[in-house]
Amino acid sequence: MDIATMVITFAKEVPEALWKVLWVLGMLIGTLYCGNALLRMSRASRLPGQSPVTMGEILPIMIVGGLLYNLSSFIDATWNSMGTGVVTYGPVTYATGKDFGKFADAINAVLTIASVAGGCYFFKGVVLLKRATSDGQSSGGSEDYVWRAITHMIGGSLMVQVADTIERFRQSLHLFW
Repeated sequence: MDIATMVITFAKEVPEALWKVLWVLGMLIGTLYCGNALLRMSRASRLPGQSPVTMGEILPIMIVGGLLYNLSSFIDATWNSMGTGVVTYGPVTYATGKDFGKFADAINAVLTIASVAGGCYFFKGVVLLKRATSDGQSSGGSEDYVWRAITHMIGGSLMVQVADTIERFRQSLHLFW
């Protein structure tokens, strides 16, 4: 078995499970973020001596938790703000047999794996957005979490729709293949 066959087999069997794991992980972490924020708000009002919690501290965490809970819808909305069409979370069929010959299946397999990686990068971007809301930009740190989060989310949504992204770059640059 050569490496191309292994990648093709991997891309046929694993991405569907990885997408489901990503959705469940997003729901779990989103629920934990929201639950922790509500618990923090409850403790602040119930226990004496606790520092008060403002809506400015809780609302951004609740929004990020909701975005993680509805990760697929958020990826759809991000993609539709840059491109058009329905986001597909499955095998990528960019390369056709006549254009790419026997490499078509391997190219599609690699693009399918890249699409799943784009979903992971998008997930990381939303988590970085939560870090920006909890740490705040006033800490004087050298890292700009908001910019990193936006970059990961936009890049991730472009990778999720990698076939459309490649096609649009190809048309923009007037490339032929």
